[in-house]
Amino acid sequence: MRVEMSVQRSTRLSVIIAAFNAHETVARCLASLRAQTFRDFEVILVDSSPGDETARIASGFPEIRFEHSASRLYPHEARNRAASFARGELLVSVDADVYPHPDWLLQLVSEYDASGQVIVGAIACHGRRLRDLGMHFCKFAKFLPAGGVRVIDTAPTANLLVARADFERVGGMHGDQYLADVSLGRALEAIGKQLRFAPRAVVDHHHTESIAAFLRERYVRGRLFGRMRASWLTTRRSIALYLVVSILPIRFARIAALTFRYCAAAGMTGSFLLTWPLALAGHAASLAGESVAYAGALVRVRARRPSTRNSGAALARTTRWGPQ
Repeated sequence: MRVEMSVQRSTRLSVIIAAFNAHETVARCLASLRAQTFRDFEVILVDSSPGDETARIASGFPEIRFEHSASRLYPHEARNRAASFARGELLVSVDADVYPHPDWLLQLVSEYDASGQVIVGAIACHGRRLRDLGMHFCKFAKFLPAGGVRVIDTAPTANLLVARADFERVGGMHGDQYLADVSLGRALEAIGKQLRFAPRAVVDHHHTESIAAFLRERYVRGRLFGRMRASWLTTRRSIALYLVVSILPIRFARIAALTFRYCAAAGMTGSFLLTWPLALAGHAASLAGESVAYAGALVRVRARRPSTRNSGAALARTTRWGPQ
């Protein structure tokens, strides 16, 4: 099923959305986009759900372009496909389970016009259930709407504006189902772009997963990130160091302190104190996944170590271990 824009024209901005079994949230997401004060944009939704619920909902929004994939797409694959249909000079990535505030696009575009950089918007929590807040603080404490515009080190695709030219220059999004945003941010930084956080460009994230699913996702993401980081490291010693500080409470304590600081800056100290067991359980699951990855990396590096002393160059190459 395809629903296309009724008027074909150039547009300043293309909002690209990846959806999979998002029928619980996508209607409110699209309605929030319809209510934006900034109007020069199009919406492209790529869905790879097995059912037709999302397609049915999308049919109620004839102003969007809807594309359905018969095969399952990971979010970065769906975003790349959406970007291929986009006509805007700026691409804005958003998730199907977030609800943008009415001035969201206006704030993103204003910050882009002022800096010309990659703009990361703020991610607030939809709802005030303790389980929702706990999961949110674990995932998005760094991106709570607080403080001023500043340079950050990652680019979550739940709320991100990037110039089409820059997106194409780095080859779009690549990686796996959880870490394509990490790869994209590093690639954009490598071509000299800053990742600038705009705290007034706010979306509300709706957490629909169970606590068990949340903890599994944190573990898997941690393991995948550990593999990625190990591929950046060049020696067994550096990999071993990350393994040690991930197993011992060194990194855990630092992450817990940072999470508290971000929540306090956003005026949510009380909420954090009520939900810290879940938020920190998520961080512990992620660190457990990383530790498993670092241990596996050490085994692989050791297995690839040359048996002779005259193979220094080969050894240097084999220690650049990457995801298998």
